[in-house]
Amino acid sequence: MAKQSFITGAAILMTANAISKILGAVFKIPLTYILAEEGMAIYNTAFQVYIMFLSFIISGFPFAVSRTVARTEALSLHARTRKTVKISAICLSAAGFLGSAALYFSAPYLAEAMREPDACFAIRIISPSVFFVALGTAYKSYFQGVSNMIPVALSQVAEAFIKLAAGFAFALYCVQFGVPETAAGAVGGVTIGELLATVILIAGYFLSCRGKIKEDTDCGGIVKELFAAALPLLAVSVAGNALSMAETAVTRVSLLKSGLSEEEARFLYGAYTGYAQTVFHLPSGILATIGVSILPLIAGAAVRGDMLRARRVTIAALRLTLLLSLPCAVVMYMMPEELLNALFHNAASADMLRLMAPCIIPLCLVMLMTSVMQSAGKIGAPFAVMIVCSLARLVLCGSLASMPEFNIYGAVIAFGAGEFAAMFADYAVLKRYMGIRLKFADIFIKPAFSAAVMSAVIYLSRTAVEARMGEGIVSFCIVAGAACLAYFAALSLSGGADVKEMRKLLKM
Repeated sequence: MAKQSFITGAAILMTANAISKILGAVFKIPLTYILAEEGMAIYNTAFQVYIMFLSFIISGFPFAVSRTVARTEALSLHARTRKTVKISAICLSAAGFLGSAALYFSAPYLAEAMREPDACFAIRIISPSVFFVALGTAYKSYFQGVSNMIPVALSQVAEAFIKLAAGFAFALYCVQFGVPETAAGAVGGVTIGELLATVILIAGYFLSCRGKIKEDTDCGGIVKELFAAALPLLAVSVAGNALSMAETAVTRVSLLKSGLSEEEARFLYGAYTGYAQTVFHLPSGILATIGVSILPLIAGAAVRGDMLRARRVTIAALRLTLLLSLPCAVVMYMMPEELLNALFHNAASADMLRLMAPCIIPLCLVMLMTSVMQSAGKIGAPFAVMIVCSLARLVLCGSLASMPEFNIYGAVIAFGAGEFAAMFADYAVLKRYMGIRLKFADIFIKPAFSAAVMSAVIYLSRTAVEARMGEGIVSFCIVAGAACLAYFAALSLSGGADVKEMRKLLKM
């Protein structure tokens, strides 16, 4: 299987991520009807704990394997590449087995710590996923390191489809047993999906590496290189997940302090995490693929000392991320009720989503800049930015969410403030270490003008379309589609998107 260019690889992963996100949303739409806010709170709690454990087990390794593979392939050390994959698979499978066991047996204590004791069963059901994902990560990271995104895309789509089908079937079966059991059934779909994704990645690796090559015997050097990159990122992940769990706990406690009853606090938190955050993170999950796609280019350029190429790729990726995140922010800001009603038939969290919408831009840019700096070997700087901004966000969340006039909106405001602060700080670091210089007019003014045109199209067409077609997903798609076409047309006419530049990107 041949490798793809930066843009082609990003497009493949974006398409796969879009399909996965759509399937995930399709899964959550009927799931919210079955579980309601109480069940969604249990489901999201179990999933958060699982992500925390998974991040602790594998964090750093996906990047370390991809970066090491990219560096060895840039130097044509193919035998060392295969040895790297074998060693990483052994290490990750062992860590994954221990992680799954630890998650299963500590489930009651973790559920209590998250103030959701009913999530214990769901946590145990999802615990085998840690092993499956850890093992699959070695092979997924290999494909990302050699810029071959097709097996990665196939595994993502298959996982999302099975998660939807199995999770929904299990949830329907478990309805008769109660809300905690139904939430656990839904979580079971994740475990089945991760198993299938891992099988696809392993099969893809062995099919693509059928030729015999004498493997590199420098196991100690490979292990040293992997852990030198993985351990700092593990520390980053542990700190980040600890802060995320702390923010969840602080938000829940602060909502109670604001005068809300336990049921009201659970309802608001379930609406925030189950509806507003689910929709909000759709674009960022898709656009994160840009950072994955440029990792081999940045790492390869860095090992060859070609910083000019690294800067060119970084600037192109920043522009692409901004251009694609802007229309997502506009749609969510202008049409939160229509979007939530189209997906969930529940617009109770529309104001939360509108308040969050502008934060899509800094969130996507921060993810990209972090990936660039880590690929170039600058791991400590984005870590420091993340810690400082997360702590500030935690303090602000606790302060605002405990006020009756803010409650859950205090958490939303704190989240947005933290993302914008991180964006400016990361750009300052990137500018210092890599000499990145952005043209303000091309990067910001022209896209902002195009976003204004898009907003005007939504404002002028929404009422007319809904009057003719009625409210619903069809009207939403027509208005959003017309607005996106207007955005890209304005972008092209204003010179915000250069065709010649796009052609150059296709060759990177």
